[in-house]
Order: sequence, then C-alpha cells, then structure tokens
Amino acid sequence: MLGRAASLACTSRRRLLRIPDPMRSPVIPPWTAACRRRSALVAGAILLPLLAGCPSSPYPEVAVDLASSRPAPTAVQKPRTAVLRFSVAAMQSPQDTFASYSRLFERLEPKLEVRIELVQRRTYQEVNELLASGQLDAALVCTGGYVDLERHQPGAVEVIAVPVVHGRTTYQSYVIVPADSTARELSDLAGKRFAFTDDLSLSGFAYPSHLVRELHGEAATFFGSVTFTHSHDRSIEAVAKGVVDGAAVDSLVYDELARTSPHVRTMTRVIHRSPPYGVAPVVVSTRLRPEQRAALRDALLHLHDDPEARVALALVGFDRFVPPEADLYAAASALVVGRR
Repeated sequence: MLGRAASLACTSRRRLLRIPDPMRSPVIPPWTAACRRRSALVAGAILLPLLAGCPSSPYPEVAVDLASSRPAPTAVQKPRTAVLRFSVAAMQSPQDTFASYSRLFERLEPKLEVRIELVQRRTYQEVNELLASGQLDAALVCTGGYVDLERHQPGAVEVIAVPVVHGRTTYQSYVIVPADSTARELSDLAGKRFAFTDDLSLSGFAYPSHLVRELHGEAATFFGSVTFTHSHDRSIEAVAKGVVDGAAVDSLVYDELARTSPHVRTMTRVIHRSPPYGVAPVVVSTRLRPEQRAALRDALLHLHDDPEARVALALVGFDRFVPPEADLYAAASALVVGRR
C-alpha cells in the first residue's frame, strides 16, 4: 500500500499543474472547503516522507558548478597589425598631401607588414616636436625643419633616404610675383605684401630672410605686411590671385604646379632663384628599434623596383629614393645658423 502511494505521489509530481480560472471555478460551500482543507493536511502528512525519497526527474542529474564554468571557445583572433606613424611636412595643403601620398603608403605597407598612419600637422615645428618626443616614427620633413631639429634635438632623428626629383637631390627657393607685377627683383617688393610659408622653412623663410638682410633690412620692416600661409601651394595661389605681391616658395612645388595648372604659369612668374640646397629628407626617430629603421630604409631604397610603386612615386613627383650624401645639408645648415 505504501509502495503504491509512493508511486502515485511520484507520478503526481511529474504531472503538469493546472491553475483553475477563478472566473469559471464552481462555488464551493464553506463547510465543504473546510473538509477539504482537513483532508489535504492529512494527505500531506502521509505523503511528505514518501516524496522525499522520489527522484525529481526520470533522467540522471549532474551537479554543475557555474562559478568554475568556462566560456564557449571563440574564434582565434589574429594579432593586431603594427602601426607606423608617418608625417609629411605641410609643404602642400593637407588635402593634397593626403591624396598624393596615400597611394605611396599603400605600396609600402605590405613590404613592411605594417599599417601606415598618416599624421598631419599645421606647422613644421609641430612635426619636429612629435618626432623628438617619439610620438612619430618617421617623416618627410622640410630641409629647414630637419636642420632646426638637428640643432635643437641632436640625435633625435636619422636621415634614412632622400627623394630624387628629375634626377636631382637638390631644390631651390623661388621668389615669385604676379605676372603683371612691375617687380624685377626682391628690392622692388619693399613696402609690399609678402607671403612666407613657415618660420622653419628654408625656401619659404630662411633664404628670403637672408636676402632681405643683405638689403640691410629685416622682413618685419622691409615688407609692408607679412603673411604665413603654412604651405607652398597656398603661397603660390595667394600670388596668382593677387592676395599678396610676392612670395618665397619651394621650387619643386612651384615647378610641378606650373606644369599641371595652367593658371600658375600664366598668372605668376619667378624673379629670383636661390643656389641649390639638399632636398627634403625622410627621417626616422631614433626611438624606433634599429631593425625597424633598417626595414624602412630598405623598403624606400628599393621602392622603385615595384612597377606599381613607381606609379605612386611619380604621383608625388619622385623618381626614387637614394641614401643621403654626407654633406647634402651643409649649405642649408650654414644658412640657418647664420640667420640666428
């Protein structure tokens, strides 16, 4: 009898409980409800010991410690690609710089197995500070910016390559004026509006300032007004549009714009050309590991061997990269030191 009761109790536990709808339940008289409550108490007293021995499920149960459970395995993640932070000094406006150098960096990335992050700043000084602090790994810096960096932070960077442009590793400073200007030499611009590029620029500031001093003056008093445009193409546009009466610019930038933009040829002209100076170098932070510096140097020096990279080099006006000559920046350094 007890065995049958236990079996019935266990079977009852496995059945689904149904909750009656109070709206449809029949009305039970009070004396009947009281009898049922007493019967339920008696049945409970008999069945509780039996239920304690019943298995709760027909299936075996296993204790699981959730605290020690491990998450489901996830897909194996590839290591992050290393990043090389590279800057191009603002010799051109930021938009033109990005458009010109993006394709070149795309050809460099697989050779170095890194992702190149282009870091742009408004002034040459800002780029120098990032290099000196190790926040930049490499940069194509202007000649004047490199000379200044070597003077104030010697050993912070190393020149690893220089671009060859039309077979040369030198460039010049041009003094340009509007095509209809009566000026024939720099002295004719006394009291006029003049545009410099950047106060660390060799072609856009140091050299023309040297010329002004030879005329026994200082730029601030020699010219009627002075403007810093922070890129050579902006200075050229300022002259072409008559915003200023003259400007000092990088010969490589001017010659390229004169070749590709007819209005530059027709609306401006050169009235003075400086002696040649070493072209803007590619420098690398000495905080970078020696093997990383060597890898970047080798990639640049052999970039022209890649047919697609040659196209990218041509887009920025370069033939190829070569190692720097020992005294390539001696003349520029002498000019900058003499100006201080």
